[in-house]
Amino acid sequence: MITRRNLIWIIPLALLLTFPLWRIPVAAFLSPRGGYDASLAERELDTHNFALEGIHITQSQDGKKSLEIVAKHAYTGEKTDVFKLDEVDAVIISKTGEQTFITARHGILDKNTTILTLIDEVVVMKPKDKFELYTDLLTYNETTHIVHSPGRTQVLGEKIDITGHSLIFNTLTKAYDLSGRIRCKLSNFSAPRKTPAEN
Repeated sequence: MITRRNLIWIIPLALLLTFPLWRIPVAAFLSPRGGYDASLAERELDTHNFALEGIHITQSQDGKKSLEIVAKHAYTGEKTDVFKLDEVDAVIISKTGEQTFITARHGILDKNTTILTLIDEVVVMKPKDKFELYTDLLTYNETTHIVHSPGRTQVLGEKIDITGHSLIFNTLTKAYDLSGRIRCKLSNFSAPRKTPAEN
């Protein structure tokens, strides 16, 4: 008589005795489909490729925040340390805490060289100095603190409007070098006084 208690050891015994009958079909069913390609194990995986939305990058120098970048999209380029950015808002912070605001359609940040390149509709604003800059290509080197705009550049100040074809600006010394064909418009300036000899 087969009881429930006997089933506990009869079922495993039956599976063991009939193993040669069901081993081949079960093994065929469980084997992976499509075979194995050994070259897949040797290929280099590009683990650095990524695409992010709404990113926030902060760089520091001597323990103080020196550069802050917010972008709508970011993704890696051909090099792993180069980030391509879309809809860029950047803030350059000097050692004294002065802030310079920059916006652009696109940008490239190279972490190794600490160079930020901004492309298309670049606007630079420095509220403290009442200074604005407009161009289509601008690079900022965080190591040297040099801003370079190799193309047409317009600089607007409180009483000045300057257009040139190349600009180099040192953010530490605040020295400007504007070259090419330069057009300068000054406003609210009075005519120089005549000397007694000119009268």
